[in-house]
Amino acid sequence: MMYRLPKSYIIFVCCAVLITCLVFRLVTRFPDSADLLSSEKVIENRNVAHKSEDDSADSTDFSSSEKFIENRNVAHKSEDDPAPWVIVFWSNIFGVPQNFHLLWKKGECPVACEVTTDRSRAAEANGFVVHGADGHMTPPHHNASWIMWTQENPWYARVLSDPKVMSRYNLLRSYRLDSDFPNPVYPMPELTAPLPFKEKTGIVMAAFSNCEPVRTEYLKQLMQYVQVDSYGACHKNKDGLIGRYGAANGKTFKDLKVELARKYKFLLVFFNEDCDYFVDDQLTHALNAGSVPVVMGTDKLDEFLPGNLRRAVIKVRDFKSPKILAEYLNYLTRNEAEYNKYLEWKQTGIGDFTGTVIGNYWQSKYDIYCQMCVALSEGRVHKDGLPIDNCQRRKAADWGLEQR
Repeated sequence: MMYRLPKSYIIFVCCAVLITCLVFRLVTRFPDSADLLSSEKVIENRNVAHKSEDDSADSTDFSSSEKFIENRNVAHKSEDDPAPWVIVFWSNIFGVPQNFHLLWKKGECPVACEVTTDRSRAAEANGFVVHGADGHMTPPHHNASWIMWTQENPWYARVLSDPKVMSRYNLLRSYRLDSDFPNPVYPMPELTAPLPFKEKTGIVMAAFSNCEPVRTEYLKQLMQYVQVDSYGACHKNKDGLIGRYGAANGKTFKDLKVELARKYKFLLVFFNEDCDYFVDDQLTHALNAGSVPVVMGTDKLDEFLPGNLRRAVIKVRDFKSPKILAEYLNYLTRNEAEYNKYLEWKQTGIGDFTGTVIGNYWQSKYDIYCQMCVALSEGRVHKDGLPIDNCQRRKAADWGLEQR
C-alpha cells in the first residue's frame, strides 16, 4: 500500500519553495543592508572631502603656495594656452589704495602676464610690487619675488637705505638707470620749437619750493650776479605761477611752468639731492620749453643726455662758484649765436640713442610690468636681496659756495 504525505506537509513545502524563490529574486535585484550602510558612509565621506576642499579654497594657506607656484610654472610652459605670470601690486602709493588690472597674452608680451591689485590672489602670485613710500605694507609670504618700486631718492624713500628692508626684496624698479627696471620721471623731450632769442625777455627762471639748504643758498648767491626770477617758495621774488599742487584753467602747475619758462633764456634745474642717477621731470620741463637747463645734480647726468642732448644743458658742477656761473649766463645773454648752440637739438633732433639705457626706457618695446613677468619667468632675481643706497647729503663745499 502506497504511503501518502499529509496534505498540510505538502502545503508547507510549497510555501517554503515559493518564499525561497522570492528572496532569491530580491537579493539579485537589491544590495543587502550592509551594502546600503556602506554606500551611505561613502557618500558621507565624499561630502566631508568636498567640504574640506571648499574650506581650503576659502582660506589662504601660504604654506602650500610654493608647490602651487611650482605647478603654475610648469603650466606656463604649455604652448597652447599658457597661464599668466601673476604680479600682485600689494601696497598703496603715498597712502592711496590702488585699483587696476592688466593682462597680456603671450605674443603681446614674451610671456603671458597679469598684474592685479586684488590681494586675495596672493597665494598664486609670482611677484609682489611694493611702493617705496608705503614700504611698511609688506607682502604676506616669500614664496614669490618681492619688487621694490620708487622714483624718489633715499632721502625721501628711506627704505632704500635700510638693510633689513632691502635684504627682503629681489628686484628694483627705480629712477636709477642701473636698476632692474629703470623708471625715472624723465620722459623723452619734445622737439617743440623754442621762442626766438629776442622774444625771450626773461634771463633766469627758478620755480622750486623744497628749500633744501645747499641749492637754496646757491640760488641766493647766484641772484647777486645775474637776474633770477624766483616763482617758488625759495627766495621768491616774482608772482605769476600757481603753487606746485595747484591748477588753473585746466592746466597743472607743470603745464603752466613750461609755458612761463618759454619766455626765459635759462631755467634752473636744481634737483633736491645729488644721489646717483637721480633725475626728474624738472629737466624735461626746461628742455620742452626751449629754456636752456642749468642743472645741479648727479654726476651721472650725461647718461640721461644721449645724442645731441649732450650739448643741450649747462652743468653747475662745471663752474667753481655761483659768481663764475653767473658770468657765463650773462655772456650767453649777450651772444645769440653762442646761446643758440644749446638749442640746435630742437632742429636736428635728439639723435641716435640706440643701445642707451635711457633710450631703451623712452622707446621700450614692452610695458614695464611685462618686463617684470619676463624677468620672473627667467629667474632673473636677486635671491640674496638688494643692496642699500647710501646717498650722502649735498654739501656746500662741493658746489663752491662762499662761506658766510
